[in-house]
Amino acid sequence: MAPWVKRSVVGGTLAAAAIVAAVLVVVSTEGDTQPPRRHATTSTTTTTTTSPLAAQPAWHVTWGSAMAWGSGTASNATVRDLATVATGGQAVRVRVSNLFGNSPLVVGAASLGVSAGGPALVPGTLHPISFGGQPAVTVPVGGLVYSDAVPMAVSGGETLAISVFTPASDLVTVHPCCSRILGYVSPNGGGDLVTSVDGRGLSIASPWERWVDAVDVLETGAPGSIVVVGDSITEGFNSTTRWTDVLQQRIDTLPAAEQPAVVNEAITANALTSVVHTDSSTGGGPSGVSRLARDALDQAGVSEVVLFLGTNDLWFGATADQVVAGYQQAIAATHQAGLRIVGVTLLPRGSTTNEPWSSMQQAALEQVDHWILTSGAFDGVLDLSAAVSNVYGGACAATQLFPAYDSGDHLHPDAAGQTAIADAVDASVLALPTLPPVPALVGTVPTPGCSRVES
Repeated sequence: MAPWVKRSVVGGTLAAAAIVAAVLVVVSTEGDTQPPRRHATTSTTTTTTTSPLAAQPAWHVTWGSAMAWGSGTASNATVRDLATVATGGQAVRVRVSNLFGNSPLVVGAASLGVSAGGPALVPGTLHPISFGGQPAVTVPVGGLVYSDAVPMAVSGGETLAISVFTPASDLVTVHPCCSRILGYVSPNGGGDLVTSVDGRGLSIASPWERWVDAVDVLETGAPGSIVVVGDSITEGFNSTTRWTDVLQQRIDTLPAAEQPAVVNEAITANALTSVVHTDSSTGGGPSGVSRLARDALDQAGVSEVVLFLGTNDLWFGATADQVVAGYQQAIAATHQAGLRIVGVTLLPRGSTTNEPWSSMQQAALEQVDHWILTSGAFDGVLDLSAAVSNVYGGACAATQLFPAYDSGDHLHPDAAGQTAIADAVDASVLALPTLPPVPALVGTVPTPGCSRVES
């Protein structure tokens, strides 16, 4: 196989009656069969009592990894993906993707455990994963499969290690990422290592995740998950942290029963629309509009979507009107699914040798941001651009990143900028109570009389 990456409480086995029976779900890219929906459905069942029903456990997505393209061939090999869950629950299930495979993905065995660091597991936490009551499953090309429930209690912030073995050969569906180690893989021919506790044989550390694209937890009375569909800015490119993770830290100050999961579904270089071409050669993967259902709307227990895309469309040559049309398409699809959608203003960016940025593109960005702020089309708006603009310390250049927040490429915020973005999130826009900020990594003094520039 070619080289392809937070609080711990582990419970025992749950009685079968205590968890929702998990059903194997195979989802085609055409959406002929959908996983369990999370918004209201109509029931023909009536009740003869007025007593309130006890809250029932329900599945909520708590971690995601948006798949971007196929890369490398796996043959008689094992992958161990790392997934840090945002919220905990009574049981766990995983979703396996063969979205970009070139043949049916044969999963010969799979397991779940708590990461002990590196490829190793915490002893005593290893659980087998089954699919429809069987230890193996075949995922069709372009398809997704949910596992059965794994009777394992997990806590928010815990890093799980999910192992998948294929005895056959397939082009691997991947989420390419950053400098973080997100998983471990064996060389081709390494065999079935899903029960390895010490991780021996999983010798290749990788910044890419493979096949596993979602983790759900079974929770009782939990709020709906918040899914963020974004690009490299949300991915945390050129930063040691991601604003979604810092936002989760703010949310974790709420009582446990009131904490939604913030699920990061970003792909580096991703575009909102299909007007511009993004794939493995350009680095962008499927457009945000085309992947919205798979990565957000059809996930379990989602209450709202945060859409933070568009800057790459402009850079690749789309017009402001084409980007706005993409937003309108995403808004319509989200509302049809019965969910809220929150828009995010595009961050300021500057020109570099590798990524030139013209005055015409800048004008289009300002036009797009003006539409986001004034159209009223979204259910809410987060003006994150204003938080990282160069409007501090006497400067007044709202079309540029604040230098202390600039990772060096005049586009991607560094850790201080990612933290500032998270602190700028208005909790009320996400239907959350007031949240305390996390400590800023750099001090700022707003320039008097300076604000964003609007067209």
